[in-house]
Amino acid sequence: MYSYVTYSVKLHNILMVLMEIGLVLELWIFFSRLIRSAGLKKIMRIGILFLMSFVLMCFFLNDHRYQLGENNHPSFLLKIPIWIFLTGMSLLIIFLCLLVRNEILACRKNISAWSVKETMDDVPCGVCVSDSCGHVVLSNKKMRELSRMLTGAPLQNYEDLKQVLDGNKSVQGVTRLSPEKGVLYLPNGTVWMFQNYMLAEEVEGYLQTVAFDVTEIYFNSEKIRMKNEKLELLNQKLKKMYEQIDESIREQETLKMKMQVHDSLGCCLLTIRRMLEGNKEPDYMKNQLEILKQSVYILSGITQDDTEKQYEESIKHAEKLGVSVEIEGELCDEHQVALITDKAIRECVTNCIRHAHGRRVYVQSHKTREGWKVCITNDGERPKEGSREGGGLSALREVVERDGGEMTTKFEPEFLLVLKLPFSETEE
Repeated sequence: MYSYVTYSVKLHNILMVLMEIGLVLELWIFFSRLIRSAGLKKIMRIGILFLMSFVLMCFFLNDHRYQLGENNHPSFLLKIPIWIFLTGMSLLIIFLCLLVRNEILACRKNISAWSVKETMDDVPCGVCVSDSCGHVVLSNKKMRELSRMLTGAPLQNYEDLKQVLDGNKSVQGVTRLSPEKGVLYLPNGTVWMFQNYMLAEEVEGYLQTVAFDVTEIYFNSEKIRMKNEKLELLNQKLKKMYEQIDESIREQETLKMKMQVHDSLGCCLLTIRRMLEGNKEPDYMKNQLEILKQSVYILSGITQDDTEKQYEESIKHAEKLGVSVEIEGELCDEHQVALITDKAIRECVTNCIRHAHGRRVYVQSHKTREGWKVCITNDGERPKEGSREGGGLSALREVVERDGGEMTTKFEPEFLLVLKLPFSETEE
């Protein structure tokens, strides 16, 4: 039976290569278990196996040199069959491959110091942990880069970095955007926010500093702020424009009303003149005089001496226009209050025809402790969304408030005009 010494040199080389592979695998397993703290027994087992393999490798080299005649020492493996070494080496390689596989799986499942360090270096934010004396216990790759930009030196002592973060030391190219929140603009065009946290009680006395990249958030907020400023200026311009539009509309309404009264007054005067020249019938002349009287009332505010007759004329005028006025309660007969109430009725009749396209105007009037309360509405269409007072109602409001009264208008869900008119001195 062939022994290791008597066999060919080629087979010696194969066995020694397999032995070297085994030694490398055993060494890798040893350091892997040592790094992840797999336990003293497991580390000693692989260490003993490595030593035994190393001794066997020395025997192989000695007998190999003995066969070549380069060694004067006797052979140790002369009587051992070659198949034992081949079988043992094959089983050893298979066993070591299984151990390597198990080590790889264990490294993936277990957390080690190296896995923590690798994970911290992969995070996009900067992390630094320092003790009470300022010594850096742990820092990742991103924090070291930021520290080099801020201090110009590697991160070795946190106090150097803290002076820059607190604003006690100025650095060229670094701008403090928010001293309260620790937001800094760095020379590379990025914006970072630095925050400090004291760690839990188990590791009391350690300070954790975290840096977040807020470049996109900062510049987007600046764009939004600039747009808001532009919108604020635009809103101020629109408010001024709306105020001017309201004044313009009020003036146009007043001018339009004056032109209508002027045309009606001129037409009536011309008609009366022709009637006088042509000797028309008295009834026709009386009708034209009534129209002239109404025009003069609208233009100058002069009313009838008899308040009841004044209300009757307003109701008749509304009926001629196709609107019936339904009155509930007692109307005031005091001169000034009656004048304002009559103006309100006429204005509501006009609005009912022009805007609501209604047929009836409802008037509720009753006496209160403070004075008179008058509510006016109609049966027409509901006001459009966004409706507001026009020139006629605005002019009526000025008259009411000038005499110490209150005027309220509602356009939802339907139009409602409420007047609160105080007593006059004669009524009191």
